[in-house]
Amino acid sequence: MELFLHDRKIVLSQFLILCMIIVVSCRGPVYKPPEIEKLTDHFSRLSVNQSYNVFYGGSNIHMTNNGSSAEIILDKSSGSGLISKEKYYYGFFNAALKLPAHFTSGVVVAFYMSNSDVFPHNHDEIDFELLGHEKRRDWVLQTNLYGNGSVHTGREEKFYLWFDPTLDFHDYTILWNNHHIV
Repeated sequence: MELFLHDRKIVLSQFLILCMIIVVSCRGPVYKPPEIEKLTDHFSRLSVNQSYNVFYGGSNIHMTNNGSSAEIILDKSSGSGLISKEKYYYGFFNAALKLPAHFTSGVVVAFYMSNSDVFPHNHDEIDFELLGHEKRRDWVLQTNLYGNGSVHTGREEKFYLWFDPTLDFHDYTILWNNHHIV
């Protein structure tokens, strides 16, 4: 009987080692998206200098690449924001964002459209909000769509990102025409 139990332990040990080998061998390389043409390649781009004014926190905005992009700094007292120089009624809107690494709980990086300057008490809003991050938690992208100044006529969704938005720039896009908002 003792020999039988010993043999069972050996078989069980070998089985567990085999399972660990299978689990380790199943981990392939990290997923990398294919190199394909992007929708953003079909639209002209405007530089940050051409398109935006400082909304607040100007000392925390540093223009890079001859004004074609901006680095927005968050310090202990304030962030910053940009606002478009023109009003748009439709279009293709894109922001390539790379989020700050490390602990950013309580910080929201947002890219949004609103008509609150025209309708301050009854505005519409479309936005992407990348919510702050804590270690060992997924990054969250929250989208909002509000109509007539009310969350009751809008939609809010949260997406848990499968990638790390601090490692590279990622495109966040809104396509808006008289038929659809995508």
